[in-house]
Amino acid sequence: MQEVLFSKSSAGVGTLTLSAPEALNAMDEGMAKLFQSRVEELRQEALRALIVTGAGKAFSAGGNLEMLEAKTKLSPEENKRRMLQFYDSFLCIRELGVPLVAAVNGHAIGAGLCLALACDIRVVSREAKLGMTFTKLGLHPGMGGTWFVPQVLGRAAAFELLVTGRVLRGEDVVRFGISRELVAPDEVLPKAEQITQEIVGCGPLATRQLVETLRNPAQDLAGALEREATCQGENYASDDFREGIRAIQEKRAPKFGKENSQ
Repeated sequence: MQEVLFSKSSAGVGTLTLSAPEALNAMDEGMAKLFQSRVEELRQEALRALIVTGAGKAFSAGGNLEMLEAKTKLSPEENKRRMLQFYDSFLCIRELGVPLVAAVNGHAIGAGLCLALACDIRVVSREAKLGMTFTKLGLHPGMGGTWFVPQVLGRAAAFELLVTGRVLRGEDVVRFGISRELVAPDEVLPKAEQITQEIVGCGPLATRQLVETLRNPAQDLAGALEREATCQGENYASDDFREGIRAIQEKRAPKFGKENSQ
């Protein structure tokens, strides 16, 4: 049975888990609906960061083969409509506006890797296999692959990875720029949690602003300066900034959000 599980720490860090381990967390329309429904629920949560991971041995093996085969019986127009809906069901996670950390506990293939690349930070198991294998199926990449891969890897590495359908493992994952480091399988989630704790230690308003800034970069320096000045103008008038200043003056860690009003 497919599930998308959610848990939340007292610090406001959520964990969203693809839970169809027997199917290697392969994605189909059923999982897409569950995922989108869960994300809608998360809009009501006071999240500071969100970890995305998979249950069992895989992060996600990508699109369910039965679902893909069934598409051969549909018209191009119907397939386009369904695929756009499918993409949005997973990528809507970016609309939460918080830092997303992919804890890639195992293989991430095709659409599974797209989901990991849609996150802002990736912690990858040294045992995981990662690949954009769409072309191996005679299929153009989807679910934002042609957007996220060049953004994360750069154009040259992205072109090589996408057109060859190559599967990466070990240090090649770092060499291509998908993750900064590899960790043991049982260290993936703890490492992701460590990163989110560092995020939680920073100002909530500035963090949300920065997520938007980095995901939608300015086209030139003038645009970047305009965005920075706008955000800092809001920060200087905020409780977060006043707490940050007090914390430095008092030589202590800042207590942002509800804590700084106690």
